[in-house]
Order: sequence, then C-alpha cells, then structure tokens
Amino acid sequence: MYQTMEGNARPHRTAQCLPEESQDGAQSQAELLHALQSVSENIMRLAGKLRGERDATADDAQTMTEQHALAQQLIGRLLTLPASRT
Repeated sequence: MYQTMEGNARPHRTAQCLPEESQDGAQSQAELLHALQSVSENIMRLAGKLRGERDATADDAQTMTEQHALAQQLIGRLLTLPASRT
C-alpha cells in the first residue's frame, strides 16, 4: 500500500493544500477533508523518504514540519465547524 501512495503522491506544495476562504469566511467540510487528506499523503510520503534516508534532504524535513503544522491547522478548522443537524 505504501508503494502505491508513494508512487501516486502529488508533489508537496504547502500553499496549494489550504483551501481558499469563501466570501463568508468558511470552507465546506468536504474541502477541508480533501485538503487534510492531501497533507496527510504528503506527510506519509516524506516520512518514508526520511526514514529510508534515500534521497532525503534537509528541505524534506522542513517541508514535513510545515505539512504537519498545516494538518494541525486544518484539524482545528474542522473542529470549529458547526455540527450537522439531524
């Protein structure tokens, strides 16, 4: 499974992972979850690269730190969304 994720992972671009705020200042749950999934895939790919120490650079470690911070921000945004009404 990891090989599939590693091979299909999109290049990590921190700025592209965060959904743009709409006019009312809120993002949909689907947009936030999609962004979180993308960030998580980047973290897993970078972790495998750093752990295997093949072609790993200091930039990869910095990028992984940035992706982790972005994931925390996205999780915080998801937690502040109002609960759906049943």
